[in-house]
Amino acid sequence: MPWSSTVSIPVSAGASALAVESIIHPFDTLITRIQSPGYLTKYKNAKGGFRPTMFRGLYQGIGPTIVTAIPSSVIFFYIYETAKSALLSGSEETSSEKMPAAAAYAISSAAAELASCAILNPAEVLKQNAQVSKSHGSGGHKYPVLTMLHELMSRPRKLWTGYTVLAASHLPGTTMTFCLYEYSKASWLERFKNPPTIPEQVRVSLFSAGVAGAAVSLCLVPIDVVKTRMRLAAGSRASQSSLPPKIIPISPELSGANSTSTSPQGPIAVARGILVADGVRGLFRGASLTCVAAMLGSGLFLGCYDGIKLYSQKSSASQEQASPH
Repeated sequence: MPWSSTVSIPVSAGASALAVESIIHPFDTLITRIQSPGYLTKYKNAKGGFRPTMFRGLYQGIGPTIVTAIPSSVIFFYIYETAKSALLSGSEETSSEKMPAAAAYAISSAAAELASCAILNPAEVLKQNAQVSKSHGSGGHKYPVLTMLHELMSRPRKLWTGYTVLAASHLPGTTMTFCLYEYSKASWLERFKNPPTIPEQVRVSLFSAGVAGAAVSLCLVPIDVVKTRMRLAAGSRASQSSLPPKIIPISPELSGANSTSTSPQGPIAVARGILVADGVRGLFRGASLTCVAAMLGSGLFLGCYDGIKLYSQKSSASQEQASPH
């Protein structure tokens, strides 16, 4: 990989992650609340409208997200770009055994996503529990993330609750998204009669990533709902186990309005419980908002990443040409 690419990837990935998380986090908070077990009782009133609590504290839980989003994005894109470059360049040696580009994109994105999820999962657990905490209500906690971190750190393994589901949901989503994104971007760029400018390439990346992200996210909403329920249940169990008897845990609504069991459940059991309680619609709760957030998030993230990377590489190339030999 060229030196300019090695330098531009961390800068591009980190800056784009910071910018996009700041914009998308409120959408993510709303989706988490919609998919939570206490949605109908805590966030909706008797007339079917939303309670004010639905729109309060939309940036709750952004701290751990920002802290882990930058390194996870840097690791993801470094592995993705390195693996993709190696697979595509290595396959050119023998044209008869040339690896299809789609396979290279899928393998590279899958390997990158596994590493990224390991860093991202603890922040997701803290974030989603903070997003439904009562920090803005009466008797609430001023710093829900710190409270949840203190409770979960007594059982550190809980910070990786849902990693299997996270990887299972992200791997097909990431591979399909990057295959659609790379194919759409390449097809669109081929239509330009002249070499596209950097702004034109950024617009192509933004649109291609947005469409790919929205299409794939719609198919994976049920897995996302199950993953959210498992994480919220982990936070509820941590709260209950860390407090003395007769003291109400920080977020009793996390385990559902009618739930009495605090034993951990697997994804199949959680999905079955959702089907029994809410039917098929329960597995697709928040689908519309999820697609909108995925379109904005994927488009802005990959658009920003490509833009910053292209401008960084152009600047590095200009400096190398200007420097004396």
